[in-house]
Amino acid sequence: MRYRVLIFFLFGSLLVRAQQPSAADRDTLTAARERMSVLIETVYTDSSAERRFQACRDLIRELVTALDRPHSFAYDFGQLPGLSIQYAPDSSFRTFSWELAVDRDTYRHYGALQRNTEDLQLTPLLDRGDTWLENPENAVVKAENWLGYVVYRIAEGGEYRGQPYYFVLGYDTYEAFRRRKIIDVLHFDAGGEPVFGLPIFTTYTESGLLLEDRARMIFQYGAEASMALRFDPDLGGVVYENLLLVPGNYGEGPVYMPDGSYRMLQLNEAGMWEEEEQVFTHKYEEAPREAAKPSEGRDLLGRERKPGGGGGGGR
Repeated sequence: MRYRVLIFFLFGSLLVRAQQPSAADRDTLTAARERMSVLIETVYTDSSAERRFQACRDLIRELVTALDRPHSFAYDFGQLPGLSIQYAPDSSFRTFSWELAVDRDTYRHYGALQRNTEDLQLTPLLDRGDTWLENPENAVVKAENWLGYVVYRIAEGGEYRGQPYYFVLGYDTYEAFRRRKIIDVLHFDAGGEPVFGLPIFTTYTESGLLLEDRARMIFQYGAEASMALRFDPDLGGVVYENLLLVPGNYGEGPVYMPDGSYRMLQLNEAGMWEEEEQVFTHKYEEAPREAAKPSEGRDLLGRERKPGGGGGGGR
């Protein structure tokens, strides 16, 4: 069964950074924030699938209605556990994203991208990850065919054919025994529409074969593990743990697990992000780890996860 959500949105054109919502609009946004806080908690904790889905639908309507006010981009929603709000480094846009447990092996993701404009320019991100059956790392897609994940970091990437792009780091609970992290690439087409995926990676298989046209990187690993994946501005690249295939501990078959070593994507002279294996000259006092939301050891509301314990709320 597939769940679709229609989000209606308005478009604007004037880029603003300093103007703030009026006092009345700010009060309205603050009240909406409180209602959203209750709804997102229901999405993650209610034992009833029907109530979780209804809360999810109500949250979408609440978010779109709240943002449909002049200069709403300037309103800082603060910390809403379970609802990830991430900004582009240049503050040209921000994303809202969250996760819904359908059952212990199925998770849906919801999101929207808001441009920094006076009037609302909001693009819904529609999770179609369950249709990505072939070559998901090579797909270049619009927002209506988004892979689906909780965004926890947006970082500046560079330029491709004269157009800027961003790294979007995401987390996906995925299924009972496996989790995923994603390095996606976001740019905007000539019409200003967001596009996900860009062939900017120079990476290889374990046997040394070039992975052609790789437009994003998807890491799948065991649910009991915590995999580091972060953008490191000091090193100027994306740092992530290497994964090794090992037998699973819960009868789920072989799973990938972090082996304690680290790799990094660095920009080469050809303008491609090339994978380097353990070539750090920088020394950490402790292993590099991102402040990911959610942490793999806890859910988006901060509660401890149990391996194989999956969604359904009330866990």
